[in-house]
Amino acid sequence: MFKLILKNLRLAILSNQREKNLANIISKQILLLTKNKSEINILDYGSGFEPLVINLIYKNIEKKYKKINICCCDFYKNKEINLLNKKNKNIKFLKINDLRSMKKKYDISICADVLHHAGIDNLKIIKNILFFLRNKSTYILIKDHYEYSIFSRSVLRFMDFIGNYYNGVTIPKKYFTRDLFSTVVKKSNLKIYKAIEDYRYYSKIFLFFSNPKLHFIKILKKWLL
Repeated sequence: MFKLILKNLRLAILSNQREKNLANIISKQILLLTKNKSEINILDYGSGFEPLVINLIYKNIEKKYKKINICCCDFYKNKEINLLNKKNKNIKFLKINDLRSMKKKYDISICADVLHHAGIDNLKIIKNILFFLRNKSTYILIKDHYEYSIFSRSVLRFMDFIGNYYNGVTIPKKYFTRDLFSTVVKKSNLKIYKAIEDYRYYSKIFLFFSNPKLHFIKILKKWLL
């Protein structure tokens, strides 16, 4: 009951504002990265159980290409896969383990607010995710958070609680620092192709919760040896 109340409270207050803003900026980057293509392949890694962002992205770009192939993956159960595929006709949903056995390549992989849930203290898991995405795609778009102090960490944890607790997602204990994320990128044999920071995902009326410095997007690309 508490989770249902929390979900409805979040929807009433935010009206999916974050999702709309996030979809808009990611859509713009997809169009820039694939402007010479008529058919594109997109992977949404860790898409979750309410894939609103990727559906909004599809609507934003559907008229720009002859064909758009979108695959979403997460730790789904068979029942969840079937339900998601019925609800989302333009997107294919797969289990992460099934995706690992496929040889398909993607123009861009999206990993939005996923890495910090893997555990910042366990960088091996994060590097494994980046290695996997590096081998699957030309570009990797990471959307995540920076913390600067105990206060900013607390703000981010509260935001995660409001946004994810009702889905049963574990709330992180800490987030990336700028230096830590740069280190992870280098150790994953990736380079930062483009950085998008200081973008506001929430209205200013939410005060410090809307601080654009807490959010970042990095578009990563493999080093050419």
